[in-house]
Amino acid sequence: MQAPSNFNPVNTTQSCDTLPPAVRSRYRKLDLYRNVSQFKYIDEHAIQVAEADHKTFRDLIWHLCYYQNLSDLEKARAIFRWMTSKNMYNMNFPNVPKGSPEEVLTSFKNKKGTYARIFETMCSHAGLCCVVLTGFAKGLDYRPGDKFKGTEYNHSWNVVCIDDQWYLVDSHWATRYLISEKNMPENLVYEYDDFYFLTDPEQLIYSHWAQKAEWQLLTRPLTLAEFEDLPLVKSYFFKCGMYFLSHQKGVVSTKNGRLALTLGFVKPTNFTYKIVFSENNQEMYNGQKLKSYALQSTGDNSATFIIRGPKPGGYYFTIFAQLLTGDIGVKNVFTASAEYKVIVDASSSDAAPLPSCSDSNWGPGIPVDQLGLVPNQKDAVIPTSDGKVNLEFKKTKPASILCKLRKPGMKDEDLERCINDADQGDKIVVSASLPVKGEYGLEIYGNDPAKDGDTYTHICQYFVHFAPPDEQNRAFYQEAPERRMISQGKNATADGFYRPDAAGITVGVNRMNVGPGGEQNDVDELPPPPPELLQQQYLYGTVPDSRQYPGMTSISYPGGKAQATFTPGTGEVVLQAPKQAGVSNIPPSKPIDVQKRTVGQEPPAPPAAFKLMPVKTEKEKGPPPVPAPKPNQKPTLDSIDNQVLKTVDDHAIQVSKSEHKSFRDLVWDLIYCKNITNEIEKVRVIFRWLATKNLKEMNFDHVEKGSPEEVLMGLKTGHTTYAMVFDIMCNYAGLHSKIISGYAKGADYRPGQVFTPGSNQHSWNAVYIYGTWCLIDAHWAARRIIGKQSANEEFHYQLDEYFFLPDPHQLIYTHFPDDPKWQLLERPITLQEFENMPHMKPQFFKYGLEFVSHRIAVITGRGEINARLRYPAHRLAVAFNFSIQFENGDEEFQGVKLNRYGEQESVGGIASFRLRLPERGSYILYIYAKEDTPENKDNVYAQVCEYKIVQEEVSSPRPEPFPPCAYLTYGPGSAFFKYGLATYQQTANVATRDGKVELQVRIPKPMQFMAKLKGNKFSDSDMEGYVMNRVVGNTAYFNVQAPERGEFGLEIYANDPETEGTTLYHVAQYLIECNEDVKAVPLPKLPPGYLGAQPKFNEFGMNTLSHHDPIIHLETNSLEIQFATAQEMRVTANLLDADTEDDYPDFVFTQVQGSLVSFLVSMPKPGYYKLQLYAIPATDTSQQLPGIYNYLIECQKISRPAYPFPKQYAQWKEGCFMWGPQILHKDLKQPTVHFKVCIPKAEAVAVVADQDWSHLTSTQQGIWEGDVPLDKHYGKDSKVTVNCNYGGDKTSYATLLEYKI
Repeated sequence: MQAPSNFNPVNTTQSCDTLPPAVRSRYRKLDLYRNVSQFKYIDEHAIQVAEADHKTFRDLIWHLCYYQNLSDLEKARAIFRWMTSKNMYNMNFPNVPKGSPEEVLTSFKNKKGTYARIFETMCSHAGLCCVVLTGFAKGLDYRPGDKFKGTEYNHSWNVVCIDDQWYLVDSHWATRYLISEKNMPENLVYEYDDFYFLTDPEQLIYSHWAQKAEWQLLTRPLTLAEFEDLPLVKSYFFKCGMYFLSHQKGVVSTKNGRLALTLGFVKPTNFTYKIVFSENNQEMYNGQKLKSYALQSTGDNSATFIIRGPKPGGYYFTIFAQLLTGDIGVKNVFTASAEYKVIVDASSSDAAPLPSCSDSNWGPGIPVDQLGLVPNQKDAVIPTSDGKVNLEFKKTKPASILCKLRKPGMKDEDLERCINDADQGDKIVVSASLPVKGEYGLEIYGNDPAKDGDTYTHICQYFVHFAPPDEQNRAFYQEAPERRMISQGKNATADGFYRPDAAGITVGVNRMNVGPGGEQNDVDELPPPPPELLQQQYLYGTVPDSRQYPGMTSISYPGGKAQATFTPGTGEVVLQAPKQAGVSNIPPSKPIDVQKRTVGQEPPAPPAAFKLMPVKTEKEKGPPPVPAPKPNQKPTLDSIDNQVLKTVDDHAIQVSKSEHKSFRDLVWDLIYCKNITNEIEKVRVIFRWLATKNLKEMNFDHVEKGSPEEVLMGLKTGHTTYAMVFDIMCNYAGLHSKIISGYAKGADYRPGQVFTPGSNQHSWNAVYIYGTWCLIDAHWAARRIIGKQSANEEFHYQLDEYFFLPDPHQLIYTHFPDDPKWQLLERPITLQEFENMPHMKPQFFKYGLEFVSHRIAVITGRGEINARLRYPAHRLAVAFNFSIQFENGDEEFQGVKLNRYGEQESVGGIASFRLRLPERGSYILYIYAKEDTPENKDNVYAQVCEYKIVQEEVSSPRPEPFPPCAYLTYGPGSAFFKYGLATYQQTANVATRDGKVELQVRIPKPMQFMAKLKGNKFSDSDMEGYVMNRVVGNTAYFNVQAPERGEFGLEIYANDPETEGTTLYHVAQYLIECNEDVKAVPLPKLPPGYLGAQPKFNEFGMNTLSHHDPIIHLETNSLEIQFATAQEMRVTANLLDADTEDDYPDFVFTQVQGSLVSFLVSMPKPGYYKLQLYAIPATDTSQQLPGIYNYLIECQKISRPAYPFPKQYAQWKEGCFMWGPQILHKDLKQPTVHFKVCIPKAEAVAVVADQDWSHLTSTQQGIWEGDVPLDKHYGKDSKVTVNCNYGGDKTSYATLLEYKI
């Protein structure tokens, strides 16, 4: 492509006289973009340009950066992607003049230039300020502990200025992508690595040290020695969201041959490792891999590596990671992520290879979870002093396991008889009896019967140590952080039943155990890195949201912007208020004595000696306009005592109620009669009076031409403006004032509009306060009247405080003076820049918002658009909304609201607006915000800004609207935090794995929930079978099965049943993204809140004992469910086919033994069943038993014949229990059957078969038993009943149970 003849790119290296200061950007990389798909069109464009040949550099830069209308961010991205796609060794131009850009671009292949120099040249000709940085980098041949020599710098990279913020880029390392732990040239793969584009300084410092300290962009730069001390870190370390928890130095030493290294991570990740001798890179020792001398275990958010050195010396310990993305087509490989040099001081006393098992990770991990198993043993190490091991795996879906024991020196077949696993329906129990003392490996293999057939796959392994307690306490695994302060247990027997994991909500990213209180770390061993290094969670988007902390309040920081700083060890971003320098020459003042007035009340008359004296004449122009010396030295309302300000405002309101005969009377009444001398108070009282007074009803007795009265009265006729009135009142109040005229973006302004003389004209003021020019717009501050204007009723105008002394840097977005000096900016902007600025409303600044992505009025769209704003989430809860319309005002496309083509999400202080517009054309995007707190009773959104979007390209196929959800905003809402809910899910978009998603929400108290799934192609009723929710302990589970590939909206509703009855409120909304081809079978449709405990369950004091999860998956067709009661209860149950609602009353048997209630269930065929339980206190005589708990049971197969239980009559369900027989059937044909029952109040018990009576004997209080002959009754359709006499008439028996044989 050839550039136009009039195209002449300017080299900004020569035009950038003064660069912005070298400070860290206010924005993290993930604030600008979270997914590279945002740059899809830019990247494709850059790759196409890289594949083309260009005759000149001018043609190249035109094609790459000017052919399309690109923002600064898009230009930087295009250059970066061009460089990572272009083979620089094949770079050619027909002519290469000396000193030209062509010479720079072709210098690399001649080994005379660098990527950094090329990137700088490209950026500078694309209008971007860019600097080449030189220093040391931990590259191919670097190993931990190596030292750099003098000033022989070995690498160069760049820092580029985008929207006045500096960002780090290394286009060379982005092209040279290291995929192996061996830093050898033959292990390099030339592949694009996005990590090195806009890399956060806190991450790049681990590998890149700039010799000019300020360009490290850290709050405290590192010395070279500190840089050398850091561990060796690869880019994949940060891609997995990893961070250091235990050791911050690259060279670490063992103590008595032992060491525990711990890393944190915030994304699902697998780990492995490699150990070699540092002197020769060998990984074998005495025929064993050195790797076998370390134990790796992975917790919820941390991975620990415990080393027991076999001999003194140096070792390299390399950690590999594998990010579990769930993406289709992603290679399932481990990638080198970090490396330490370990100095072993002495051989560990117990140094020996670990038992040989299949995996490098010990303890339960993600494979266990994927199989639907929940182990009660979370720890990787099982110590036992008696050789007994007992484990339980709770099943959440059908699964089988196979267990193996391993021990060095023992045969597997000899160990096989020492271990056993028993499937008990809803759980699997593993027990082992170890033959001799020592170290064992216990391997668990898993099978999913739905897809694995007869194949079992390794899912986890445990390290079992059979030794006396004192030997356990000296073992190497005591180095693990969780054990350092915990004494060793007696044996390995775990709890008898499953409990929901209390640590279900992952908090690892907030457990930064470096700093005060981190007793397990030797602080002297740590380097003094900048605090940012200890707060990596800040870089991964887990900044706290103030809505999660009710105690947080809105904090205002007067006189300047607050900058985010970091405190080691806290795990939070702490905002420090900037020091208020203030204006030093403002005198103190006292509150005004205000007299209340009625409307029309006569004002006080001025004394005869009082004369009006203007502060300036036409010849006296006042001080010249100059910006405030520093932003925080501008006079503000904070310069006035709050009580004084209150009385000043009240006085202005009272004065507005009176009518004044003359301007002299008004000025006396307003200012001089109260002896107001403070200049800020003078300006304030005039401003407040103007915004309060109904000027259209104002009259003076005499109005002379050219008089102040004429100026004020001119507002009625439109001959004067608020700015003129404010100016003349300031003039006679002893204040220098200036009327500023220019353009303003008012109510009729549209983004992208070009201003022409005579249109959008406006006037406002500058006023000189204590040596500083300040801005005021009294007209835009005054709003509609609040209240009726009756003679006896108070009224006032609504006031927009933003326009009183606004920051010039903010007002410039809406007000452009004709005279640029009155912008009061250090660098005045041009009219074109003003036109290109986004259109912002006062609320934009009220809520402390900032533009992160698009700082222009008109966005050029190519495919999907992501507009981002920053909001102060740490101190203010802000909710957002938006609306989209075509520029002509149409709000629909093909019958669908355009708003449906947008998604809003707020996370980590960033509000993102994701748009995928359906066709080319011009649109308007309006963004709204509100303070999302209980105090904001109006609960009304206010517009904060708007954009014009010119959509040039649309994705193919045409974008679909987002699912038809209740709201446009996704993620947790304000009600979510109001209820005290919490979730580990950081973002509103959730990707499926195997077509499924499980969302967990922690709840502080019993609550009711409802979930709805929404889809573009499905009705609400169609979607009911694809979403299910239930509560287990203090966690609410929401399970989604995507019906097909596509997007689905998950709506969550909740309430507090104690105070809110049956009305549920929307608390959260998530976008479920299924990028897989799935064949989903819908679950049974259940009413909202059906599963689990019902309101009466807790009220009656009942608890689950056996099955805590209301969803039960069985590979058998029978089970027993047990509950505990706090009082004597009457109970019953219904078993229903979940699809047909057919009732199976004979296949559920209820019985009570003291405080234990049991329900025996037998399923006659495979499928889903609903088990509905009912109960009422025995003291309640009501015949209506309320529902207390509901289960959904999946029976996968019939493992044994299902025979009906006996029919139960009402009195049986009042505390009766049976040991046997629970089933009688003709197929069984037992000639004599032993009956044993508990009937607490019985006087006599008899079993009757047809007319044959058999009396049972009471063996102890309430228990009756005996043998009953039944052989002659089989096959005759006989009935067998259990009958009871409760006293009184000895011939009167009540039937309790009835069998059919």
